[in-house]
Amino acid sequence: MKSILNKEEIGAVFSSCQKECDVLIALFEMAVPDWDEVEYVLEGRPHMGATGWRAVYDLFCQFNEDHPGENSFAGGLWLCTGFIKDESLGDWEVDSSQMKFAFKNDTRH
Repeated sequence: MKSILNKEEIGAVFSSCQKECDVLIALFEMAVPDWDEVEYVLEGRPHMGATGWRAVYDLFCQFNEDHPGENSFAGGLWLCTGFIKDESLGDWEVDSSQMKFAFKNDTRH
């Protein structure tokens, strides 16, 4: 599913969180519909347009500078487990359609 993330809301997440893992989870909440029903991500990561991806990377690098000890490699969490830069998407567009999940209340076997 494709959606457009709000640049100001993303900035607010970085301002309100104390740990980078909380920032990353908040970004997933923005990008993945029904994130509160997801138990595990089985496969994939959201894709994000290049402009937005770079802006978020820069915010993670700044976050790491402002929170020493969080990550020894600035922006490392975003690079390793964040979104995938996708030149085919609009600036702040995200696409989570290729991801697979296990859901909390899934009764299928």
